[in-house]
Amino acid sequence: MRLKATATLATAVLALTFATAAHAQMSEAATHGKATFDSKCSICHSADTTDKKIGPGLKGLYTHSTLADGATKVTDETVTERIVNGKVPMPPFKDQLTPEQIKEVVEYLKTL
Repeated sequence: MRLKATATLATAVLALTFATAAHAQMSEAATHGKATFDSKCSICHSADTTDKKIGPGLKGLYTHSTLADGATKVTDETVTERIVNGKVPMPPFKDQLTPEQIKEVVEYLKTL
């Protein structure tokens, strides 16, 4: 019983270490992008799951071959275009975010 509890604790510590290290390696731009995502995007999109909220969950976005529409290839350009111009039901954010904020959100999305 005690060995099992120790193994469980060790696993939890190891998982926390990896999670902390991954976050610590986030660039300054991605860190700013996360703050913008949390305030502007997380209302509709999850960062930690692929489950749909209002819009699709974005975990692993850059590991997918296409965006949620199934046709648009995932690239910095297409992700930026989707943020800038939107696509029903997503509204455009060109008037709500600066070009720099949009670049930072894209950098953050690459870390998911």
